[in-house]
Amino acid sequence: MKIFSRLRLTFTCVICFSICPLSAQEDVWKYTISQDLSSKSSVYWENVSKPGTTICFTGTYIGSNGEVSGTSIPSTLQKIGKKNGIRWFPLITFRSVATGKKVLSSPKLRKALVRNLELYLEDHSFYSGIHLDFEGLGPEYSTHYKELLLELQPMLKRKEKLLTLAVFPAEGFDPKLSGFHSAIYKENLADEIVLMAYDLHSSKTSPGPVTEFSWAKRNTEFLLNTYKPEQIWIGLPLYGYYWKKNAKQPRLLTQTSDKNFAIQYGKEKEGIYLIHTETGEGSLILDLKPWEEYAKNLKLKGLAFWRLGF
Repeated sequence: MKIFSRLRLTFTCVICFSICPLSAQEDVWKYTISQDLSSKSSVYWENVSKPGTTICFTGTYIGSNGEVSGTSIPSTLQKIGKKNGIRWFPLITFRSVATGKKVLSSPKLRKALVRNLELYLEDHSFYSGIHLDFEGLGPEYSTHYKELLLELQPMLKRKEKLLTLAVFPAEGFDPKLSGFHSAIYKENLADEIVLMAYDLHSSKTSPGPVTEFSWAKRNTEFLLNTYKPEQIWIGLPLYGYYWKKNAKQPRLLTQTSDKNFAIQYGKEKEGIYLIHTETGEGSLILDLKPWEEYAKNLKLKGLAFWRLGF
């Protein structure tokens, strides 16, 4: 009888696990480029689209008159997403910095944009909401950005859609870039926030790691002064750079192509492999455990990754 009871318990646990995948599934946010929506196979997307996954795709743009146009999700992917409970968010940005300045500073154009986003969501009703990724605008446009977010909120709540934002780190980052997002740190203006904890060093800076654990923590804790933990995603890079001496531009490193190189020449520090050779230096994240444990301990929404394919 004891043997039978143990077998029955094991069988019950297996059945429970198979029909309740979310119980063992961490939430994860995955960015992808729009081209991959149609170029990658359905098998690829089945593997990527596990329960608990949010997929945010590029390719949706705001024009100079507040018009919205962009990529659509192929029907095959819609079916996969529906089956696995995937959340879809279009990454929406301005066609140019000049367009962003024009639209944000005009109450009339902001109103047109809100209406066009409403129509866009009606045409794509299975989207969970929108993801705004506005970059390259100066601190002087921060107030206008806040006005747009406040104008968007009633429409999105009425349609039961989420407002999500990508934000630069407020500390230890170029203030000419991060200043545009300053209002977001002062007031809870969105349903979810992706902290872009990368490009601490980039192709536009001196050599150094793309991210640092302590730097990401400091900026996450700054956000926690305004947002609840379950609203915050820590955005991490699945890429790095390698600066070869005397080269004009660093070489892009990815987990897919350069893992062995990073392990061979790098020294691990909090999940990041700091690479030093006779000819240059660089970095690449390979171990996510420190970041996962940190997010779990703080009960954050989870980790976000830029991007699939890297």
